[in-house]
Amino acid sequence: MAVENNTIIKKMINELNLAKENQHNQDTMVRHISNVKVLCDLFIEEESTPAVITRSKDSNEISEEELRAMIGNQGQIKKVVIDDEEEANGGSIFDF
Repeated sequence: MAVENNTIIKKMINELNLAKENQHNQDTMVRHISNVKVLCDLFIEEESTPAVITRSKDSNEISEEELRAMIGNQGQIKKVVIDDEEEANGGSIFDF
């Protein structure tokens, strides 16, 4: 659900007024200014992104490309066989 630009601007003005009223309290003033920054980011993000992106597939369905990205290439998996008899003397030169 998109928020109207006018609503964002009103909230920004309100936060600026609260910051101005709390000039004597640095922490409170910074918090209100930080809120203005968040509202600015929301406003800019809303302007730069398209309204709605719809998918033609079911959202629970995994595409073949996504599946390959999750699983990877099965041909690349190499099995490492460790001969336990060779390791009987230890894998380190300090094993006696």
